[in-house]
Amino acid sequence: MSFTELLDRVLNETPGAVSVTLMGFDGIAIETRDAPEQPDVSPQSAAIELGAVATQLKGVAEGLGAGEVQELTLQTGALTTLLRPVTADYFVALSLRPGGNTGKGRYLLRVVAPKLVAEL
Repeated sequence: MSFTELLDRVLNETPGAVSVTLMGFDGIAIETRDAPEQPDVSPQSAAIELGAVATQLKGVAEGLGAGEVQELTLQTGALTTLLRPVTADYFVALSLRPGGNTGKGRYLLRVVAPKLVAEL
C-alpha cells in the first residue's frame, strides 16, 4: 500500500478526523490527506508544532531513562491532534474535531505505522 492509501484509511475510518500527515521531525510533510471540511485551526500547523514538542520530549525521555516516546496527544477546544513516531526521523499525526473518536484514531495509527515504515 502507498502512503496515500494508508493515510486515507486512517482518515476515512476515524470518525471526526480532519487531517492525517506523515511528516519528518524537521517539519517537512511527506504526505497529507485532508477531509473536505476543515476546522478554523490548521491541522498541518498543529502537526508541525507538536512534532517540535515531540523532538524535545524525546530528549527528556532519553535523559530520564524512560524509553522512547510512543505517542503524544494535544487536546484543545478546537482540535485534538495525535502524534505517533514511526521512525527516529518521521511521525504520523492525526487531527480530529472535538468529540472525534480518538481511540479509533490511536488504534489505526498503531496499525498503519509499521506499514508506513515499510514504504519509507
